[in-house]
Amino acid sequence: MGKRPDLSVIIVTHNGREMALTTLRSARARLGDLCAEWLVVDNGSTDGTPEAIEQAFDDVRVFRAENRGFAAGNNVALEHAAGRYVLLLNPDVEIEQGTFAELVAALDRRTEVGVASVLQQGSDGRLLPSIRRLPTPIRDLGEALGASRIPLLRRIQELDEDFDRYGVERSADWLVGAFLLARREAVEQVGPMDEGFFLYSEEIDWCHRFRLSGWDVRHLPLMRVTHHGGDSERAEHVAQLSSSRLRFAYKHFRRPRALGIHAALVLKHILRLAVLVPTAILRPALRKRARAEAMGLAVLCGAASAPYGER
Repeated sequence: MGKRPDLSVIIVTHNGREMALTTLRSARARLGDLCAEWLVVDNGSTDGTPEAIEQAFDDVRVFRAENRGFAAGNNVALEHAAGRYVLLLNPDVEIEQGTFAELVAALDRRTEVGVASVLQQGSDGRLLPSIRRLPTPIRDLGEALGASRIPLLRRIQELDEDFDRYGVERSADWLVGAFLLARREAVEQVGPMDEGFFLYSEEIDWCHRFRLSGWDVRHLPLMRVTHHGGDSERAEHVAQLSSSRLRFAYKHFRRPRALGIHAALVLKHILRLAVLVPTAILRPALRKRARAEAMGLAVLCGAASAPYGER
């Protein structure tokens, strides 16, 4: 038998061929002195993504699967991953600084850490707040009232856009899932991702389960990545995000807390619609966002189903 990989890199794709190829090249260039395996799960791409990856990299194992969601796609590869650590990497991420060898060495010294992430920035180079707190009615109310624009509320919700603060190692309730590095023993204890989350909140659920099982969830600023992201303002994505957050709340919290979060999410869409609808009359560019908020509200009120469903 060959040497056990130090790292299993898992990437779930759904179209976006060129970006997926860029992600793979970027990650492979930052491997360092590690033995790694590369696993790609393609969720029904129609633009030739899996074929392009197979042609470009003969050591990447590509699984073709029907599109049952991001969590389900990761679980396909998790069943086959043999590494001491498993990295769930979005197909729209580029590694800017640091190496996987440095990150794995740090985790080898921190045996209490079950899952970790690194510095994340957007395509514009601005910090993406990735150290997050679990939802509560107060935090979700703060978001509804525009926490991103109010300094005090930003502090409460860990939304600081300060690279200096993010340069310090610290624990978190959960970490944004564009880059999640998990210890094999922890994954075996916690189990795979919950496939009931088709899109969004699967990383909140997974991180929370790590913590419930006694593992630390840690921000380790040893690498910096750029998360290019997609069209987060699509109506379907806005509605699915709210649906997934609601599912998480009712799954993990007692009913009063879940109901409070539910009410805060509803209020958020109502307030945004109150601002957007009159403005969109004069600014047609805002109509797309108004439709998104309306769809999110309809899902939360039970007048429509989640766009991508729930399992």
